[in-house]
Amino acid sequence: MKNIAFLSSDTAHHRYFLNTMLIEGISIAGCLFETKHVEAPFPISPLFEKEEDSFEEEHFFREIPKELPKGLVYEVESINSLEAVEKIRNLNPDFGVVFGTGKISEDVIQMFPDGLINVHRGIAEEYRGLDADLWAIYHSEYENIGVTIHKVEPLLDTGDVVFQKRMELKSGMKTHQIRYYTSLIATDLVIKALKDYLSGTLQNKPQEKRGKYYSYMPLELKKIVNEKFNNYCEKLEI
Repeated sequence: MKNIAFLSSDTAHHRYFLNTMLIEGISIAGCLFETKHVEAPFPISPLFEKEEDSFEEEHFFREIPKELPKGLVYEVESINSLEAVEKIRNLNPDFGVVFGTGKISEDVIQMFPDGLINVHRGIAEEYRGLDADLWAIYHSEYENIGVTIHKVEPLLDTGDVVFQKRMELKSGMKTHQIRYYTSLIATDLVIKALKDYLSGTLQNKPQEKRGKYYSYMPLELKKIVNEKFNNYCEKLEI
């Protein structure tokens, strides 16, 4: 039996993600939650974060429990720390899934003999790095809001693509809802990827081009993007 470990952080959407994996019959050897986060050197909030959290709390846990099984999660300050390395070693993973951690060191990557896949909120060939969905909106490329599941390699968001799906925009959608819908997409794609991995049929292909790397979106730009996306979706007919 293959051991699958998850590397993530403690948020509502990650809890939904993990519990949905278990309900779908995916066996998880363990999950490391990274507790330390890199702070942006400039203001990036507040804007729609409270609405985002409230929307997710309301919608994620109608049928899926929020509480995770006891003993599933280990908290570590950094996913690359000696403590994390020891925890991963004890899990003895064959394969891993990354969703919402900082950059992973080559030493940690090598601890997964069958590789790691990462959830990237964006179309990686166009937008790498942080806030990829917001940067796509900023550039009026609404078609590049979505999710890429790709193999992890030392350079961020450049690994071979396993699955990719764009988010369907509908009339009345709001910016604070994007993370909810991309989390649903990510969950479905990772379940499919893990089932393919366990059956020996997982495939991947090189990215068609290397997307530009983006960092945190400053608050002032985020305000523009928020209004822009909301206005755009108001005019949609579907």
